[in-house]
Amino acid sequence: MTSSRSTRSTRRTPLAVPRSRALMLSTASVAGGVALIAGGYAQAAEPTRAAAPSTTSAVSTSSMSTTSTSTAGPVQVEHEVGTVLEGSADAGIPVAVTLYENNLHGSSIQVVLGDPDADDIGYVEQEGAFVHDGVLDVTVDVQGTPVRLHGTVTPSGRPARLVDPMQDNGEQIVVKGTNTALATDVDVTVRGTSAPVQFAPAFSFDLESRTVTLYGR
Repeated sequence: MTSSRSTRSTRRTPLAVPRSRALMLSTASVAGGVALIAGGYAQAAEPTRAAAPSTTSAVSTSSMSTTSTSTAGPVQVEHEVGTVLEGSADAGIPVAVTLYENNLHGSSIQVVLGDPDADDIGYVEQEGAFVHDGVLDVTVDVQGTPVRLHGTVTPSGRPARLVDPMQDNGEQIVVKGTNTALATDVDVTVRGTSAPVQFAPAFSFDLESRTVTLYGR
């Protein structure tokens, strides 16, 4: 069982979203994804991306691999795997839950009780995942109220493949990978009352991003 804590780590800004995370959410057509966190905590804004050239992703990838070193820098490759869950429940009081796991950027869970404007918010951040062997069991302290999430999270259906090329701030980026829908059977318990959490979106991701710094940056 993961120990609870409500203070935010100073290791990095809480809820700052890596570029590949935002890409992964938009590619999965998650309307807003984990973009807006209740209680006034908003996802960190990203630079506006220029539209990708109107060629296929295969052409974009090929152009990256054949670009000479005189016009582009080294290729940076990152491999990210993780989980995105966002949902709500009514355990005698409205509960909103956002879980994000990323092997490179760490994992976090945020829980909001009642009206988001009341600022009854709890937050836990750690290096490793919260879901182990398909089981989630973690308690988050929300302003002195322990909120327990417990249940199972398992893959559902076949992985959906994705390829997304783009240019961003003088970089050519191509992300390839998969998103896999997740089936969840998770309850939240608040002050002795339990209720099922309905998660949407709920998926895992396995992404490889290749970034090349373009000439003239």
